[in-house]
Amino acid sequence: MVNNTLTALKGVRVGHATHLDKLTGCTFVLFDKEYPSAYQGYGGDIGSFHTDSLRVGARRTRQGFFIAGGSLTGLMSASEIMQAMIEDKVGEKTEQIYNPNISGAIVFDQGTRIAQYDPKYGREAYQNLTNEPVASGNVGAGTGTAVGKFQWVEKGTKSGGMKTGVGNARVDLGNGIMVCAMTVLNALGNVVLPDGTILAGNRDENKKFKDFDDTIQFVTGDPSNTTITIVGTNVDLGPRENYERLAHFATHGHVRAIHPVHTSQDGDTVFVFSTEEIKQPFNEYGKFFQSPGNTGFTVDVIGHAAAKAVQESIYDACRSAETVEFADAYKGVLPSAKDY
Repeated sequence: MVNNTLTALKGVRVGHATHLDKLTGCTFVLFDKEYPSAYQGYGGDIGSFHTDSLRVGARRTRQGFFIAGGSLTGLMSASEIMQAMIEDKVGEKTEQIYNPNISGAIVFDQGTRIAQYDPKYGREAYQNLTNEPVASGNVGAGTGTAVGKFQWVEKGTKSGGMKTGVGNARVDLGNGIMVCAMTVLNALGNVVLPDGTILAGNRDENKKFKDFDDTIQFVTGDPSNTTITIVGTNVDLGPRENYERLAHFATHGHVRAIHPVHTSQDGDTVFVFSTEEIKQPFNEYGKFFQSPGNTGFTVDVIGHAAAKAVQESIYDACRSAETVEFADAYKGVLPSAKDY
């Protein structure tokens, strides 16, 4: 069986902390060593941890990324994760001091309406790290996520959203070159397939889905949005600014699959990294991906693949999700795409 997840990359492990009764959780990605990384955030409501130094001109390596539910309280997961890493002597070492170098971001999941988020979910995700294929659906930080929340029904008293979760995808470019993506999908907008069909989104009392384009005046009681993606490749992209370009490319997957996206009520975020195993990527014709005078062509190729992987991971997050009961939802459930 082909591993189509981040753990297909060398030295990458992923762990989920899943709490179905509280509709929340945490997901942590750990590398065997620090890898070059970058970050891009869009929308008006980003919640992130230790991301400033991932910008161009600053130090940009990381040993791991976390994604947590619980909105702002989910950021406290970082302390539990870092403490667990210190106890295991994982991180940068100076004398006898360990400094774990991680970043992360949070989603405002449906669990925020049920119980207080527990930062120890971060430690639990760390303890569950494995190099096995990453589980999709109602797991980890995707346990309580949903899409299509731009209009609540029954006079604004019930969520019209649908259940999503964690999604995974991989794009192979030949000669061992790969780009993998993991997305925690929690968008305000609908998820739309390439043919324009809505895969999962805002439910309507009178028809199957609401379209945001037809919504001029609407009622929403749900600020609980944000889609977060982690993208990894095994190609060495060279200068660090190329990793930020890759993050820009990767967000195109969000744009292709989510309508609307990057709204004032979303904190959409993309992290990228490379294991740097492949130094000079060749295509099937034996030609180097670079073209004369254009040293960024490798980034163009990898970036295009990243956008595709992100898009497919979003679809996987919908297709892998399971229906859950939720008191604040229309008809008492957040249905999955396969049950709706």
